[in-house]
Amino acid sequence: MNYSDFRTLLRADLERYGEGSHFGAWLRSYVIHPGFRFTCWFRFAGYCRSHRLLRAVSKCVTFIVLHQSLKTGIQINPGATIGAGLYIPHYGGIVVNPQTVIGKNCYLSHNVLIGKVHAGKRAGVPVIGNDVFIGTGAVILGNIKVGNNAAIGVNSVVINDAPSGVFVAGVPAKIVAQRGASELLGLD
Repeated sequence: MNYSDFRTLLRADLERYGEGSHFGAWLRSYVIHPGFRFTCWFRFAGYCRSHRLLRAVSKCVTFIVLHQSLKTGIQINPGATIGAGLYIPHYGGIVVNPQTVIGKNCYLSHNVLIGKVHAGKRAGVPVIGNDVFIGTGAVILGNIKVGNNAAIGVNSVVINDAPSGVFVAGVPAKIVAQRGASELLGLD
């Protein structure tokens, strides 16, 4: 990742908080929104890991990410692949496996678990598409795919694929509406 890519990712993340994209907006979001503060350090750790000259700094930045994890309750390993526009509106309880792949414009509510299944036919980690809404308390486990513009309901347990443009809910999660995240959240 070069510096331009790092700035583009951070700018896209900042725009999700609705504060604008200038330095004052960045500073305000950094101070007010713990999810954005964590995201900044997460992105910076990824930037440092991708440069040989910054590898020594990378260990210090990873320590800061761990410190932010303790303060915010957001546990996302810098090894996770997350696209631009990550939005984390609240403190706490978010755990994302380091091998997870998440597309752009993901909305992570609090108390979300995106985890790995270690054995059996579901062994692996989830791959989550673009523009996905993940509701409070949702659990997404195993080698599954969540399609683009999908919405996952509150306290749902997703252990099977969720196609694009649907709303899934329940334990285990099933399709409850053929309406995606953009329609449910009024983004259309």
